Amino acid sequence: MAEKKIDLSSLKSKGFLPQRQENMFSMRLKVVGGRVDAEKLREIADAAEKYGYGYIHITSRQQIEIPFVKLEDAEEASSELEKLGISGGSSGKRVRAVVACQGNKVCRNGLIDCQKLACRIDEKYFGEAVPKKLKIAVTGCPSACVRPQENDFGIMGAVRPELLEEYCVGCGLCEKACKVQAITVIDEKALIDPEKCILCGACIAACRKDALRAEKTGCTIFVGGHGGRQSRSGTKLLELADEKQLFSILEKTFEYYRKEGLDGERFGDLLERLGFEKYLDAIGCVLHDEDLL
Repeated sequence: MAEKKIDLSSLKSKGFLPQRQENMFSMRLKVVGGRVDAEKLREIADAAEKYGYGYIHITSRQQIEIPFVKLEDAEEASSELEKLGISGGSSGKRVRAVVACQGNKVCRNGLIDCQKLACRIDEKYFGEAVPKKLKIAVTGCPSACVRPQENDFGIMGAVRPELLEEYCVGCGLCEKACKVQAITVIDEKALIDPEKCILCGACIAACRKDALRAEKTGCTIFVGGHGGRQSRSGTKLLELADEKQLFSILEKTFEYYRKEGLDGERFGDLLERLGFEKYLDAIGCVLHDEDLL
């Protein structure tokens, strides 16, 4: 009886990463925004005991991997988890799963709903073919817990504070709350330096007199970052983008990357090779002059 031929390329597309041990694979499972339902965690634990060595590895990008899956068990393990609604993670020249913090639904510092945004992006782009791998991160505020600046496309919650002078009593709580010294109290009135403000909203949260409010809430967008041996910090594209503008820029970024990117070229390297101005021209119709940084 002829031995069944296993398609290694197909396995890699399903998230199986070859280990240093021969015919052993680490099975990467798709996790969006670091969130996994308890029921699915139990199923993954069962799979780790059945097909692996009884443990899982949580990666730096919030993914779950089951190491030591035998080659002959790979297809069965993948099929079994797929039936339970647990799909394989992305690898190779594809869009990876979106990482995200818990955002404003949980974190006191969160300014945007990171989990909802991550799911929307994942549904539209996960696994899409690109010239190289492409990573996206969504973080709720300028604390930047998931390091959006180190991703090909980074999204960070931001809020622009507005001072209502008639309510300000010069108590200084906002000045103490500001970690970047963007606020000073002079003559019993708070003054905000827009050049120093990082749009974190800490001053708004600290105010007890409703003298500070959110003038505008949105996203700061970074493009072209990546980690690795030759890391690169992303370029800040614009601040306070609304959701419609964000998705328009993201779509045009994908179009530009697919059209201009060389095989095996990261997005940041493409920006460096052709220049940032060419990229701006490609997405310019969704940017306003006052947004450009």
